[in-house]
Amino acid sequence: MRNASAVAAVALLVVLAGCGGLGGELAGPLGAPSPSIESVDAPESLGHDERATVEATVRWEGLADDGDDSSDGGGSGGSESPNATLDPVRVTVRVGDETLLAENRSVPANGTMTVMAPIDAAALDPGEHEIRVAVGEATATRMIVVEEAQPASFAVSEIEAPESVAYGEDLSVTATVTNVGDLAGNQTVRIGYGSGASANRTLALDGGAEAEVSVTFADVRLDGGDYPVVVTTANRTRERTVSVIHPSPYGKTTLALYVDDEAVDRNVSDVVGAATGYWERTDERYLGYPVEYERVDDEDRADVVLRFDRVERCGVEETNETRYFGCADLLVDEPRTPMTATVDPRISDAEMNATIIHELGHVQGLEHGEEPAGLMSATSTLATHQPVKVHLRADDGAVTGPVEDEVAAALDYFAGRDDLAGSDGFSWEFVDSAREAHVQITYDEAGDVCFADGGGSCTVDGEYYGQEDVRLEELDEEVVAWHVGASLAPVLLDEVPPELTGEAERREREAWPE
Repeated sequence: MRNASAVAAVALLVVLAGCGGLGGELAGPLGAPSPSIESVDAPESLGHDERATVEATVRWEGLADDGDDSSDGGGSGGSESPNATLDPVRVTVRVGDETLLAENRSVPANGTMTVMAPIDAAALDPGEHEIRVAVGEATATRMIVVEEAQPASFAVSEIEAPESVAYGEDLSVTATVTNVGDLAGNQTVRIGYGSGASANRTLALDGGAEAEVSVTFADVRLDGGDYPVVVTTANRTRERTVSVIHPSPYGKTTLALYVDDEAVDRNVSDVVGAATGYWERTDERYLGYPVEYERVDDEDRADVVLRFDRVERCGVEETNETRYFGCADLLVDEPRTPMTATVDPRISDAEMNATIIHELGHVQGLEHGEEPAGLMSATSTLATHQPVKVHLRADDGAVTGPVEDEVAAALDYFAGRDDLAGSDGFSWEFVDSAREAHVQITYDEAGDVCFADGGGSCTVDGEYYGQEDVRLEELDEEVVAWHVGASLAPVLLDEVPPELTGEAERREREAWPE
């Protein structure tokens, strides 16, 4: 009886086991494999507002192999998956206290499961967080850092500008500015060029955004050379070089002028200033580029040296009959260091002014006959000066009104003609001294210079080197104009009219000019 009862008990146990009655809470048949989490992939860090994906790989070792070999034992046939009797598995993904994923998943037939969950850093506080993945009883963790949001910070990523700009043209600059911070902000961007020109532009940018700012520097007037374009924000500075192409052979506008005037018996600063001022006013017209002169006290710093000394010869020209008022280096390709001009100190201020202008014209590259034609003529005559400065004086120190009127009438005659030799016109003015004059006219009621019986006129040397003095001696006031005209006509006119020759009768002389 004991043996029979034992056998019955065993049989009952087998039956119960076959019905799953001893399985309790086990998922699947006895001996079913448990999952293991092989890897958890996620970024090591995230920006404060970045998003990413947590990805875990889970495997049930041996599950697929067993299924391939199983074909018997209470199933419905070899085609049924061996893990079909496994219950769904609980899958969760958490970051700190935040649940990213929580669901029940069926176990895949091949025994491999991929778990994926999105992670949004904006929902997390800055700092280190633990990622925990749980699949059934299996768990795995890894750490991720959420970075703190960075304040707005503005960088200059690019500067667009030409390689060079011509003197007097506009320079356009465009800068690309990026907010490399995380938070939005405002920024004033300063764009500067050269030694002082600058402009400000204000931007409002979200984190990571970029924008362009543009500035145009109008009428750039700098010496030739390289100058920086500098773009500055509160956080960064960036620069690039833009060259200025200057049209002057000197490569700059302002020339340093050293004046050696020890040989002059008077102060000629005003004369020099008037001559350099002439070129500063007419530079674009005659030179095609700007020029300014700045007096310096050190010859070694000078671009141009102006000396006062007697000139016996100029270049290859040399003759005992020629009187030179000045001579200068002629600028051909590139300037010497320094360029030199020499002017005779014995000439009047009026002639000195014209001569300095002439010689500085050579220093700037102008040759004889170029515009301004009068001042750049190879020979200085009354016809080349505008205006001709006339000093009228009397030998006894007083000039009567009628004599002055007669002289003025003669000068007006030439001013009204359009056929003057080597000149575009004639103008004149009275000045108070021979030092200021191109020509003197001396009225002498007695006279002993011309040695003409019954009175007459002649031309002699004036008080200054190269200056002429028209002498009017023992003349009736009625013929003063004619004698002035007869003296100046050979100088001012290509052809002297018959009425201004010595053959003119007394009545014709009194009537001239009609």
